[in-house]
This record gives sequence, structure tokens and C-alpha cells, in this order.
Amino acid sequence: MGKYSLENYEPYPMVKIRPPHLSRNFGNESKLSYIAVAWKQLEPERGAFRAESMLAAIGAATNPVLELTPDLPEWAMRGESDLYSALIRKVGSVVGEDNRLCGVILSTLEDNMEEWNAFAEAFGKVPLIADLRQERLIRHLKESRREFGLRVTCGESDWLTSCEAIARQKLNGVWKRQPVLLHVTDEVCGPNVRREARRWHAALSNVDAGLGWQLELRRMTYPQTVFGGGSLPVRIWLVNSGTSNLYRDFELRIRLGRQGESYEIPLSARTRDWSVGDIVHNEIAKLPEIKPGNYNVGIGLFDLNDKPIRLHIGSGQSDGYYEAGEVNVERADGDPLANIWDVYYPEGYYPLEDPKTPQQ
Repeated sequence: MGKYSLENYEPYPMVKIRPPHLSRNFGNESKLSYIAVAWKQLEPERGAFRAESMLAAIGAATNPVLELTPDLPEWAMRGESDLYSALIRKVGSVVGEDNRLCGVILSTLEDNMEEWNAFAEAFGKVPLIADLRQERLIRHLKESRREFGLRVTCGESDWLTSCEAIARQKLNGVWKRQPVLLHVTDEVCGPNVRREARRWHAALSNVDAGLGWQLELRRMTYPQTVFGGGSLPVRIWLVNSGTSNLYRDFELRIRLGRQGESYEIPLSARTRDWSVGDIVHNEIAKLPEIKPGNYNVGIGLFDLNDKPIRLHIGSGQSDGYYEAGEVNVERADGDPLANIWDVYYPEGYYPLEDPKTPQQ
């Protein structure tokens, strides 16, 4: 740090953490798990709905994607579409807002509007996944202004057909709002499919294809000194260097800890909206009443069941929290840091518009 560095003149001395990112991927964490459940298993007798095995399979799976298979129970020999639509709504009433599900495949009995609408109405927060080959369904979802994701089924012999279908149906931007799933028909993902899957921004696959989101922490900034019961101003710069958005709700947390004491501070990050590329989250979080002293700072991401999510950060971690420096806690009257970002820019000043061209 030079004599005239900005840090020497800061009104609020800041901690700036720039941890290394991992030089390797996590392996098969972007592999999906199909939860295929047959109609005859869910409703062996009319009016007898059995969801226990389905819920157990969802809870045990990694990246579960639900797929109802219209295998008829004995009592529904004619296979009425309205009965299958009623089953879809029953399933949706149980798991239609389950954050663990990465999607539900729109599998139908008679491929009609009644069944399509049953899926759309029953699954409120779970992404609806239409197969790329279901052009009538995709057209209906577009006309109904329903958000939907895609399942692209292909291999090295027919990947170009999928490219043409995506272009013909103008589906290149689906990934910005809902996930794209890749179903590879070969034993391994070949080079052409792997290349195109990245262009489609595919999130998950049935084989290892190097897909999914990957969060790196580029910089984290907070004051060297904060005050118990006051504010914790934090500026976080993440980069999603993977192929897809997050699409799901997670909780970003900061932990202050020392021997025998630990305080978790949840942040109000909208992770479902995090896309690929740079992600900036600035927040002034509320601190609990903390005893004065020095505390280790950690940052972590957790699902809604409190399971830690691995991040692409090279610093040490404990219980899902990655090391992110130290902070000093003191006592003060009032809340001196409540409005810090209104008057102070720890990264320096950046103009809001390009400078004008000088007049000749």
C-alpha cells in the first residue's frame, strides 16, 4: 500500500476480502435425479392417495426432477383425462411449492389442454419443464404466457436437430427465466452436445456434462469496526462462472464467531434471480447485541432446510461458512453506521455516465 493510497484516507477503515477460487470443479453436482412416479403407485384405489414413497424419494435425491408416468391403475381402465388431471392437482397440492424440486416434467396421458393447465395451476413455485419435442404444448404455454423450462433430449448423432428446434421455436432465451435440462441419450456426454449445452445455458443433466451454476466470491467489504446492536454494512461481489442461473431460493448468511460464541446474520439476497456473470449484493444488516471484542467473519449459502451449499471459494470453511477476515465489535450510543453507504464509496468513485466529448 503506497503513501497516497485511498485506504490511508478512509473515513471508515474497511476490511476487503479477496479469497482465491478453487482450481477444480465439484464433479457431478449438476447431475439431476429423475423421480418417476406412476399413477397406479400414487392412487392404487380410487380416492386412496399415497404420496409417502414420492416424498421419501424427493428427500433422498440430489437435484430431484419429478416425472409423473401415466401408468393406469386397474380402476381407471379407460384412462379418463379428467381423472389424470385430478391426480396432477393432488400431487401439486403436496409438492407444488417444494423448493427441493428442480422441476416437474409435463408428462401427459392424452396431451391435451386440460392436463397442461392442471400442471400449470398445481405447481406454483416448481419450474414446469416441457420437452423440446412437444411443440403443441410449448405453443400453448407461450400463448397462455406461462413461464416454462425445457428438456432437451439428444446425443452426438442428433444434436443438430435440437439446435434447429430451439431456433425454430425461438426458445433461445428460456434459460433466463426457467431452467434448461439436458437429457443425453449416449452413455457419456460427447463434445458436440457438451458445447451446445453451454450455449443453451443448461443447468442440469442426466450425465456429467460440466453444467450448472458456480459461485465465486471476488470481493467482500465491511468496516473494520462495528457496534453491537447496530448495523453491519457489507458489500459482496460474487461471480457465477457456471452455465446457468440459480433458479432456487437460498439464504446468504454472515457469521461472527469466536471461542464459545457465534452469531448468524441472514441477508436478504434474492438468489432465485441470480444470473450468470457478476452478482453484486450491498446490504446494511442488523447486528444482535454482541459483546465487544474481535470476531472471525464467515460467509455461507444455505438451502431452506439449512443444508450448506458448496461455493467455489478456496479459503477454509467450517459448518458451511467460508473464512472472510476479522471484525472488531465495540459499544456505541446510537447506530453510527446506519447510513454509511449514503456518503461513502469504499471502492472509489465511479461516474454514472460517460464523460462528454470536449468541444472543438
